[in-house]
Amino acid sequence: QSRAETRRKEFAVRASLGAGRRRLAQQLLVESGILALAGGCLGTGLAFGGIQLFLGLAGNFPMAQSITVDAHVLLFTIAISLLCVIVVGFVPALHASRLDLNRALQEGERRTTGGSRGLARHVLVIAEVALAMVLLVGAGLMVNTMLRLDRVDPGFDPDNVLTMHTFLSAEGTYWVNIPGKDWKKPLPAVDLFHHELLERIASLPGVASVGIISGVPTQWVEPRMFSILGRPVPDPGHTPFTIYDEASPGYFRTMRIPLRRGRYLDERDTQSSSWVAVVNEAFVRSYFPNQNPIGQQILMQFGFGSNDKEPHPREIVGVVGNVKRFGLAARQDPPFVYASYFQQPTMFPMGTISTHCMTSLAIRTISSSHGAQAALVTAVKRVIAGLDPNLPVTDIMTMDQVLAKSTGNQQFYLEFLGIFAGLALLLALVGIYGVMSYFVADRTHEIGIRIALGAQRSRVLRLVLRQGLTLTLIGVGVGVAGAVGLTRFVAIALYGVKPTDPLTFIAVSASRAAKVDPMVALRYE
Repeated sequence: QSRAETRRKEFAVRASLGAGRRRLAQQLLVESGILALAGGCLGTGLAFGGIQLFLGLAGNFPMAQSITVDAHVLLFTIAISLLCVIVVGFVPALHASRLDLNRALQEGERRTTGGSRGLARHVLVIAEVALAMVLLVGAGLMVNTMLRLDRVDPGFDPDNVLTMHTFLSAEGTYWVNIPGKDWKKPLPAVDLFHHELLERIASLPGVASVGIISGVPTQWVEPRMFSILGRPVPDPGHTPFTIYDEASPGYFRTMRIPLRRGRYLDERDTQSSSWVAVVNEAFVRSYFPNQNPIGQQILMQFGFGSNDKEPHPREIVGVVGNVKRFGLAARQDPPFVYASYFQQPTMFPMGTISTHCMTSLAIRTISSSHGAQAALVTAVKRVIAGLDPNLPVTDIMTMDQVLAKSTGNQQFYLEFLGIFAGLALLLALVGIYGVMSYFVADRTHEIGIRIALGAQRSRVLRLVLRQGLTLTLIGVGVGVAGAVGLTRFVAIALYGVKPTDPLTFIAVSASRAAKVDPMVALRYE
C-alpha cells in the first residue's frame, strides 16, 4: 500500500494519458503477484531447510522424523500466496484506481495518505513489534534458565568421568525362572561378573577409580515403597516411598559424592553380613527430620505398589549429599536409598530383578584428553567382551555429556525460540523502516521548510522519531501482555526463573524499544 501511495502521481499521469482504472489495477496486481509468487517459492525452500534445522535441534523430540513437507503443505502455501496477492495487491490497486487527478497532480500536495490507510500500516507494525516482543521474552527466559543451569551443583564431580551401560539379560546364564511362581532367581554369575568387572577395570592404565550402579544420574530409576521399623504401620495409600539404586562400594568415591554422616558402602557389606543402606539428605529430611538416621532400620519392598518385602531389614549406616538424579533441571531432590550389589535377595518378584542385572559403569580417569579416554573405552569393551562376548556396551558418554543431555529440552526451546525471535525481530525492523521511510519521504517538503525557517536538527529528529517510538512502545506494551500468556507454555522448561521474571521483561523491553535508528529513519533518497 505504501508503494502505491508513493506512486500516486505516476498513476495520475498514466490516468491522464488514457490508462483506465482496470489497467492500473492490473498493473499493481501483476506486480504484487510476482512478489507473492517469489515469496512463496522462497518460503517453500526455507521450509525444507527449516525442517532439517529443526530435526538437528530436536534430538529425541517425539515423532520428529515424521515431520516433512507434503502436498497438502504445498497447496496451503500456494493458497496463502494467492491470498497475499489479493490482500497486498487488490486493496492498493483499488485505491490507486480511484484517484483524484487534480489533487494528485498538484505539486504542493504532499500529504496523500488517508487516515484509515495510515492506521492500517501502524497496526501491522505494532503487531510485528508485539510478536517479536513475545518471542524475545521467551528466548530471554530460556537464556536466563540456561545460565542458571550452568551454575547448578549436580552433587558430584563430573570431570574426567566416563560412563557406559550393559545389561545381564541372558536367561539361564544370569537368572532363571522359579517354577510355579512369577519370581526370578539370580545366579552366582551376576555377582561373579560384577566382582571381575570391577577388579579388571581398576587395574587398567589410566583408571583412577571405578564404581557401578544400576543407573547413573539421568538414567532409569526404580521407586520402591518401604517401612520404618519401630514406627506404626501407615494407612494404605500413605506408605513412604523412595528411589532405589544398587551400587558398588567404590561408586561414591568415584563420583565424589560427599559423605555427610556415617560411612559409605564398603567391602564388609556382603550377603552374609547385616544388610545396610546409605541414604541421601532428602531421605533424612523427609523421614527423619528431627532424628539421627544412623542406626535406624528400614524394610524395603519390591517395586512400587508391591506387597512383597525383602527378607531382611537394612540398617542406615551413612548419609550422602543429594545428587541431581533426574538432571540439572530437576526442581526437587527425591529421597534416595543406595544398597550394595553384593547384598541382595536370592529371589525377585516379577521384573524387579532388572535393577540387579543393570550395570552402569562410572570410571574416573587420570587424563582428561580425548585420545586417552577413547583408548580406555576400547580397553573396557575388551574387558567386558572377555567376561561375556554377548553383552552389548551402550550409552558411552562422559559425565559432562550426560549432564548436558539432561538439559536438552531447555537447549532446544532456547534455540527454537531464538530462531523465531530473530525472524520476528527482522520483520519488525523491516516494518518500522518501511513506515518511517515513507513518513520521512512523504514529509520531506515540510521538513525542508522547517529547516529553512530555522528549525534545529534535534527538533526535526524528535519529530521523526516520535512516530517510530510511539509505534514501538505500543507494540512493546502489547507484546508484554502477550508474553505473559506465552509463559504458561514455557514455564515447564524454566529453571530458577519465574515465568514473569521482571528482569527479563525489562531487559527485553528496553532493548527492543531502543532499536529505532535515527539515521535510518531520516535517510531519504
